[in-house]
Order: sequence, then structure tokens, then C-alpha cells
Amino acid sequence: MQASTGVFMARSKQDWTQAKFERYCKEGRGEGSGKDYKPWIKIQDFPSKGRVSRPPGWKTKREHHLFSDNEKRLFYVFEWSDAIVDIREQFPLLDLDLAISIADEMGINYPKDPQSNTPHVLTTDFMLSVKQSKNIVQKARTFKLTKDLGSKSVAEKFELEKRYFAAKGIDWGIITEKEVPKQLAENIEWIHTAYKLEENADINLEELRNIANILKFRLQESDASINKITTALDRDMNIESGTSLYLFRHLLARKEIIMDMLITKISSCPSSKEIQKIIF
Repeated sequence: MQASTGVFMARSKQDWTQAKFERYCKEGRGEGSGKDYKPWIKIQDFPSKGRVSRPPGWKTKREHHLFSDNEKRLFYVFEWSDAIVDIREQFPLLDLDLAISIADEMGINYPKDPQSNTPHVLTTDFMLSVKQSKNIVQKARTFKLTKDLGSKSVAEKFELEKRYFAAKGIDWGIITEKEVPKQLAENIEWIHTAYKLEENADINLEELRNIANILKFRLQESDASINKITTALDRDMNIESGTSLYLFRHLLARKEIIMDMLITKISSCPSSKEIQKIIF
């Protein structure tokens, strides 16, 4: 368990000290839920930007700190699921006594900073709160490319994570790129920023909702492409170009328009015949 033993170690060349650990804990990192959760590691902690993103969460109403395109795709899939009610990314294995004791049982060295000898805090990519029957259960999920699963250090880290969460009574699992529906993730990304209606100087929220209802009727009555229908509505209502397409994305995000998100590339604005259901 060396350089790839955890998200923290893999992403930072910075020194890890007891003082920094205590500061992170004092800031409440790894604690809270919903909008109050603070991930253990944040994008601004690292000088190397890479493929990072901070999308605003539909469920949490806060920014999420994601360090790769694969994390982002997985996040969007979790956002779409009605069963998942909370998403906590970069979730720490903060019970260091437990984590270190598991490493000892496994006969491996728990990762420590080579200079300060301070134990690192391992993280799992996502802790999910999931509706299961009438209960909310916690599920830990981590992403890894299939090609990296054969690495000894990766296998050791995952075995430690698995045993750690088992001791906490939490289901843990690995998700690979083969299990992430790419078209679904791309579709959700395309509609994601339209989840919340945003009024502007020309159109208030009530007017936007009225136009959205008109759009529903036009989509229901026409077989033309979605792009043609939304463009015509912009012209007929004398509103800024793109407004009706924004409303279409909003209605999809809110699941008031139902389409096959797994197969259809929604951003290509296919025929309105692809719409499966419109909810009024």
C-alpha cells in the first residue's frame, strides 16, 4: 500500500501532518449530510487541476467535489436515481484505530506520511443514502477502471475498505466503467444545470412555467424535431432564442417529460415521437 493507497495520497504531493489532520477535523470535513456535508478532500486543496468539476447537486443543494470524468459520470447517474436521497463524495475512513488494526490483520503497512509519520486518511468515492423499503440505508461505492483492478496495491486498499465498512455495518462495492451507462450520464449532464428554473430581467418564474406548459402541449401535438418545436415557440412568444430548449431540459430534469435516457441521445434533439410520456 504505497502511492495508490488512497485518493489523498494519489492526488497530493503535499505533506500530511497531525496539525493538518486536526484542522480538517475542526472544519467538519467528512461530517454532516445533505447541504451540510463537507467532503474530506476538496478541489482547492490541490495545485493540480486535472479533470475536476464542481457540479451543484440536485439532491444536496451544494457543490460536489469530483476529481475525474468517471466520478462525474457516476455522480450524474446517482443524481438521476429516485432511490438515492443523499450523495457524499470523498468520504473518509475516519476511524483510524479501526483502519490501522485492519491493516495489521491483513499484514500490510498502513500508509503514513514519510516525513511526519502521520497516518493518512483513506477515502471512498461516494457514500450514498438509499431508500430501501421504508428505511434509509448507507452504501459506500468506489470507482475503479477495470484495467487497474489487477494492481496489488489497489486490491489491498479495496480489501481494507471492504473490511472497514463491514465492521461499520455498511455495504461497500466497486463500480467500473462497464457498469456506468455512458449515454445516461451524458444525457443527465446535458440537462443538469436546468433543474432549477432561473428567471431573468425579461421573464419571471410564473411566465417561464406558463411557457413550459405551452411547450408540453406543442410537444404532444407535433411530430417535428424537438429543436424545431422549441425554436418555433421562442419565435411565437417573442422570447430569447434558446429559452424553450432550456425549458425542455428543465422538464426532462424534473421528469415531467419522460424519454429513454439510456439509449436516446437527447442533446441531438430527436423527434418529439421519442417522448414516452408528458406529465401535466
